[in-house]
Amino acid sequence: MRTTIDFLKLNLEKPVLIVVPTEYEAQLLSQKLNAFYFPSHDVFPFEEVAVSFEVRCRRIEILWKLLNDPKIVIVCTLHAISRKTFSPVQLRQAARILRKGEVFHNPEETMLNLGYDRTYIVRTGGEFSVRGDVIDFFGPLYDNPVRVELFDQTIEAIRCFDASTQRSVFKVEEAFLLPVREYLCNEHLFDTVPAKLGSNSTILDYSDFEIFVAEFDRCQEEFAKREREAREMLEKKQIEDYVENSQISFSSLVKRIEFFKPLEIDLNTLKILPQTSQKSRDQIPIFDEEELIEGEFVVHRDYGIGVYDGVKKISNPLGTREYFVLRYEDSTVYVPVERIHKIHKYIGDTRNVRIDRIHSGNWKKRIERVKRNLREKVEELIRIYDTRQKISGLSLPGDPELEKRFAEFFPYAETDDQMTAIEEVLSDLANDKPMDRLLCGDAGYGKTEVALRAAFKCVVSGKQVAVLVPTTVLARQHYKIFTQRMSPFGIQVRLLDRSISTIMKKEILDGLFRGKIDVIIGTHALLQNNVRFSDLGLVIIDEEQSFGVEQKEKFKQLRTNVNVLSLSATPIPRTLHMAMTGMKDLSVINTPPIGRLPVITYVAKYSNQLVRGAVLREINRGGQVIYVHNRIHDIQDVYQNLQHIIPEAKIVLAHGKMGIRKLTEAVRSFYEHDSDVILCTSILESGIDIPNANTIIVDDSHRYGLAQLYQLRGRVGRSTKRAFAYFLHDSEISEKALQRLQAIKQLTGSGSGFQLALRDMQIRGVGSVFGFEQHGNINDVGLNLYLEIMNQQLKGIKEEKSESRKLFVDTEMEGIPGELVIPPDYVESPLERMRIYRRFASCETVSEIDGMVEELHDRFGKLPNQALMLVELFKIRLLASSKHIRKIEYRDNILKLIYEKQPSLKFKGKFICNEREKTYFFYNVEPGQVVGFLKELLS
Repeated sequence: MRTTIDFLKLNLEKPVLIVVPTEYEAQLLSQKLNAFYFPSHDVFPFEEVAVSFEVRCRRIEILWKLLNDPKIVIVCTLHAISRKTFSPVQLRQAARILRKGEVFHNPEETMLNLGYDRTYIVRTGGEFSVRGDVIDFFGPLYDNPVRVELFDQTIEAIRCFDASTQRSVFKVEEAFLLPVREYLCNEHLFDTVPAKLGSNSTILDYSDFEIFVAEFDRCQEEFAKREREAREMLEKKQIEDYVENSQISFSSLVKRIEFFKPLEIDLNTLKILPQTSQKSRDQIPIFDEEELIEGEFVVHRDYGIGVYDGVKKISNPLGTREYFVLRYEDSTVYVPVERIHKIHKYIGDTRNVRIDRIHSGNWKKRIERVKRNLREKVEELIRIYDTRQKISGLSLPGDPELEKRFAEFFPYAETDDQMTAIEEVLSDLANDKPMDRLLCGDAGYGKTEVALRAAFKCVVSGKQVAVLVPTTVLARQHYKIFTQRMSPFGIQVRLLDRSISTIMKKEILDGLFRGKIDVIIGTHALLQNNVRFSDLGLVIIDEEQSFGVEQKEKFKQLRTNVNVLSLSATPIPRTLHMAMTGMKDLSVINTPPIGRLPVITYVAKYSNQLVRGAVLREINRGGQVIYVHNRIHDIQDVYQNLQHIIPEAKIVLAHGKMGIRKLTEAVRSFYEHDSDVILCTSILESGIDIPNANTIIVDDSHRYGLAQLYQLRGRVGRSTKRAFAYFLHDSEISEKALQRLQAIKQLTGSGSGFQLALRDMQIRGVGSVFGFEQHGNINDVGLNLYLEIMNQQLKGIKEEKSESRKLFVDTEMEGIPGELVIPPDYVESPLERMRIYRRFASCETVSEIDGMVEELHDRFGKLPNQALMLVELFKIRLLASSKHIRKIEYRDNILKLIYEKQPSLKFKGKFICNEREKTYFFYNVEPGQVVGFLKELLS
């Protein structure tokens, strides 16, 4: 028999296949051996959900490697190697190598046949897009999607691009185009039954393997169990289809591997390892909170609340333009695309919204009232901020060398947002002003790592750190993480919660007072009067909103002389971030960790069959399940029912009324994968991180608020595996509960937290979400304009204080001739055109506009003349604004420039300046000369 130690010393002459009983053990062993993991399907046959791209991609990549580099080590299960797939000949014929200068015929048909899904913007694996002469695809072998630029049908350039920014990052001479499904067809419905389309081989047909099997009897048992469970979910006709088209028979499989060698290994000793930093093929779409949808309420800064009726192209003798159509009670307004910055989605309580009348004057009165109220509020906030800035804090120098070594122990790749937050926090700690920073980010986006870096800097500067958390379970999790990261550096980390004995508590309190303990982590027990520190330098408050009023008063006392870092999963929109800049130190992590996938969410009536299927699917792919039932009085009945309907699963129970030792043991058992399912109350809502738990079931979801449902869903999907959330409810539920459940189902992915906050405002009203006394004002003008006014008031007051008020002029342009549009045949998607218009309108410099032009050329190909003319219009608007020109108007060959402050213009020809009307007049300007004339005049 070979042991794993012997096996690692093998000089491979041919590929090695190691077979273990379960998918979980295959993942663990592949990590240990640094081998390739060949997974089985992660869904049941004929499910509505396709096999995940991650699984399809792993399988196809390994098959491709076997054709090109046969000396590799593969770890798998019997179930995985019995699944049918391409033959080696079929895969070789399907694969293509794209090279510069070669012809690429029928790209759309080719991509569909290879299993790619067509989309407009490629962001996730298995997608492709065709935009004119630009083809994007995201397939196996590559960490970034690939962009191919054609001239007619000839490949001119090949580049890899960043899925989140859509910008090219580097050029390549050639790219492999592999299938993303294990069959060839433009209909993508056969992932689990590929033999229906001629894929009748298995991985065993790809080479003459040296095969090792660990615990052969258990391998057979697990295979039989999975097959039994799969067939249990199918109808009789489906079973016949499945048996014939999904796999080879068990007897054939055993015969194919009958000359295997036993592998002696104790699989129980394997533990999951953190994934080292890597690029993932799966990126999540970034949510655009400014997206306008036809039929919804919008706010125009000058006209008020109306209804958005879409984009309309209008042509006249002077040219063609696109306009945003806004409907009001007494008229319709056409807003040119360069004025899109004046339009915002209406965010507020839509139940009592009335659209405005253009000619009534009510809108201006409402704006003025909001400005008056906001000025008072902003002045108060600035007073508070100024007072805080006058307090001398603790400057923590840290130790750059030690901090660098500590950062290297982080096993993942930091996102850009995360790195920015780390730099902001560490800069605050080095400052002599006391830090009071709020760090916001969705669940699982990496807030804890920011807190760890801050705590480490504080400790190596000779100060103590207190970490306050709302629950015992979360305190234990933080204690484990902080200890793992900090103990190698000799840092003393201790836990203080209700589980600590009186004697131990006394010892901890004494250690804190004498400075023997560097970091203390605890619940509200840390706020007791007998807790005294030797030299406290930093307080970290996790989920601050979870604490009560009295506890927050204690935090305020701490804030006067120590650094405070508060963490919150409450998402903050970009506009609110801007509005609060300068009043409160705020860091936002909006970027998901690399590889994070949206959670697939189901809302359904409860049924035992549904629960059984969801649990078995997760266990079979090597994962674990969180089952939430939030009523302790009957949780034991639920526990017994689960044991009855899923006897195959190991289930543990956890709730707040249990003894602390039993609770700790239950959570430990689940965390270390000694159990498959944890049945618990919402005690796991805050901050628990179990990467292997990728299915959550909430059986009474109609009893929860939207924020709670969002937090619960955030407990899964914290790895690169696809995750599932089941929100189950009784047969009869209220309309509001149904709205909440539909909202959580519809909104997934990065930024969905903010989307849900907006939806929650529509369900519950603004005041209850934001807690502002100002919620009446917000509903009057919409959240975006409210924040814009707030920002203007803040800026104005600051400039008044510094006596350096600057004049800003928003230039309006009317009658400029030419076809000034982004044509649909260049950017097909109306939503994408709107985003581009908005981005151009928000550019503050000509170089930013030039950067946008480069991006469009990269993403969509060469800009047509209409789009180039529009670009010149945006540049002219910027130049005119910088010269304090309020309006540019062209009519009957006369060009008028109306100014706020007389500009300095270098013009050699004749013109008239009417200083009383603050207007320049230029005569005999032909329509074709207007844009060039303005460029020369304003440059």
